[in-house]
Amino acid sequence: MWVIVGLFWYVTTRDFHPTTELAIIVTASLVVAFTVAVDVNHLVLIPRYWRSRRYRTYAAFLFGTMAALTAIALTVVRVSYFRLHGPDADPYGMYKHFVIDLFGVGVHVAVAAAIVWMWRRTMTR
Repeated sequence: MWVIVGLFWYVTTRDFHPTTELAIIVTASLVVAFTVAVDVNHLVLIPRYWRSRRYRTYAAFLFGTMAALTAIALTVVRVSYFRLHGPDADPYGMYKHFVIDLFGVGVHVAVAAAIVWMWRRTMTR
């Protein structure tokens, strides 16, 4: 499934990057962040905090996990861009991309949670 997500994002965003190599690095970095965030959510956070009704703790750990993974992915992207294309002309580019990418991680986590929820409802009937 994640390969399909990665291919979708690569095809959708490849023209926004100056080289194919950078498009692949950006896509791979973010899809890995999406995947790890979803897995941590479903395999660690939901069983440990959501099911025990510790919703605030769950939300804090989920946000922290998504922020950390976004920061790691963005670091890979920024270093790659700097080495292959030079410095970013936008002095606020890093902050804007962090917010955009964190939003993207959140959307993927929410969509995956919705898919799992619908799948479980359908299979338990």
